Amino acid sequence: MKLSAFRLFAAFCGALLLAALPAAGQDAPAAPVSSVLRLNIPNDASPRVFPAPDGRAVAYERAVRLNGHRDFYVCALSASAGAEALCTLPPQASARGFEPDPSSVWLPLSWSPDGGRLALVGQPWVTQEDIDLLVFDIAAQAWRVLADDGYDGPLADAPAGVTVTTQPAWSPDGGSIAAEQTVVQPGGAFAPSALVLLDAASGAAREIAPVPGADAAGAVPGAVSGLAWSPDGARLAVSVRHRQPNPADGLWLVDAATGAAENLLPLAALQEALNTVYAGLALARLGPLAWSPDGTRLLVWAGDPGKTPAQVWPFVVAVESGAVAAVPLPAHPNDTPERRSVRPLQAAWSPDGARLLLLAFGRPPDEPAVSLDPADSSARLSVRVVDAASGADSLLGYLPLGPSVALYLAAWGADGRVITNGYALTLAEG
Repeated sequence: MKLSAFRLFAAFCGALLLAALPAAGQDAPAAPVSSVLRLNIPNDASPRVFPAPDGRAVAYERAVRLNGHRDFYVCALSASAGAEALCTLPPQASARGFEPDPSSVWLPLSWSPDGGRLALVGQPWVTQEDIDLLVFDIAAQAWRVLADDGYDGPLADAPAGVTVTTQPAWSPDGGSIAAEQTVVQPGGAFAPSALVLLDAASGAAREIAPVPGADAAGAVPGAVSGLAWSPDGARLAVSVRHRQPNPADGLWLVDAATGAAENLLPLAALQEALNTVYAGLALARLGPLAWSPDGTRLLVWAGDPGKTPAQVWPFVVAVESGAVAAVPLPAHPNDTPERRSVRPLQAAWSPDGARLLLLAFGRPPDEPAVSLDPADSSARLSVRVVDAASGADSLLGYLPLGPSVALYLAAWGADGRVITNGYALTLAEG
């Protein structure tokens, strides 16, 4: 029997008694799109493009083949007409690039809150190569090795004392970078992972807490699948998903000063929420994370990106109560309990936290296929706004399959600046 998005969502809300969002509605107040710019991203850029938090720039990796080998550049591009990318070789190379897996929850780089710097660590658990935490100052066009352990290269050859850093996340004031770290022990084993804070100027590291479940039997590093600072800089939201079942898996809140950790939501609750969207789907990946600007809610992705097509969905979690609910999208006549024809790809909070921007693949048959790009009339990906209080959904329009259709990452900055699917949009609010 086919179940609509409304029935799936309403049933789950009734079980919880309190939902973060209700089912998809219609005609939510929406901001019209006043300008559309397809960013000048080359065809050989990495599939995943990283938007700056303010919606004014993007970063991506570019592989350039020269004399029989490839060099992997990191590029920053302003989201403005006629802009040319600034591409630079990092001081430490990676034979497979810094993001060989663009669907991974391990994010290889992150933007500083002011959009002036990039923190780069690559995906060491994918490449099995270690680089140090590198910081690029865009205005100065200068790299710094922030956490130099004296080694970069294959993890299999790493000597004792080498530190592997993943999931860099800048503090709201730009003064610190949170990350997961683990140290290579004698004999090549890895110590239990920890959450650390690194001073963004000196690189000095302070361990604040062990990664939940890192000391359990069979635990391996790389379990932090999402890391995000609360807007006031007081707490870290951490999603944890080990490769093998671990009782600590789920969502955690960690005090950035004391390291005190609180389990916000166990994995079982997130698994139950996922199955309201995809019946019977095992939760293989959890993360990334994004706080609402008022600090009351978390947006977290969950599902299995390894499926074809990827079966992932964004969920909103109330920080105070732990109530969780799927972000609603319109139903489609071809939907089944196990399959969704309108699938979310990217999401971002509005600057006031009242709405969510969604990029979704698929079109309900009763929706007008109006392209936002005057130069390309194809309509494959919808740009939508969901009201965070009512769940009402509003369609802004459609975009073609662009150069950077990848999972999770979009931005909605001040002045209506939006980056999604390799496009810079301006929403004329009010």
